[in-house]
Amino acid sequence: MNEFKLRFVSWIGWFLVTIIGKSLRIRLEGEIPKGPVIYAFWHSDFFPLVYANRNRGIVGLVSPHQDGEYLARMLKPLGYKVVRSTSGDKGIKGVRKILKLKKNDFAIAPDGPIGPAYQVKNGVLKLAELTDLPIIPIGIGISRLIRFNSWDRFKLPLLFSKCVIYWGAPIWVKKSTEELRERLESDLINVNMLADSLL
Repeated sequence: MNEFKLRFVSWIGWFLVTIIGKSLRIRLEGEIPKGPVIYAFWHSDFFPLVYANRNRGIVGLVSPHQDGEYLARMLKPLGYKVVRSTSGDKGIKGVRKILKLKKNDFAIAPDGPIGPAYQVKNGVLKLAELTDLPIIPIGIGISRLIRFNSWDRFKLPLLFSKCVIYWGAPIWVKKSTEELRERLESDLINVNMLADSLL
């Protein structure tokens, strides 16, 4: 992996989040949770969340793949802690480190790192089961944006866009089940529709 490329791409990501983020008119809706909790959101929507929640010591679960290295290096200067793990169906890696950090909030995109988009994988439920923390589904509404032709249809807000962040009701997980997976998927769809309607 080219070290110069890693540093350059990560810096570009940090720069865009900082510059565009400062221009966004962000409004918070729903019941803002008092942590620690697990924030769950679609992979395409992380841009405004990264800016809005910077410098809070949130633990981001980032893919161990190469693309995850760019994201990990971008998140750390923004005040995030990073665990190289995954939201996939095979469970959660880095369990020991996660348990040491369970007094922090966690953030995870349950349809990452490679999709399919808008389909929850079991990893987020395993994380909730492991930490005994509630999952908070988050919806994002952005008034003006560019959609990338990527697997997640990534959303890049345009400068000075309106942005609604909607915090959904908590989901507690005693044991990971298909019923809870479907509920989280449905709740994520609903909170995103609510966020869009509030623009």
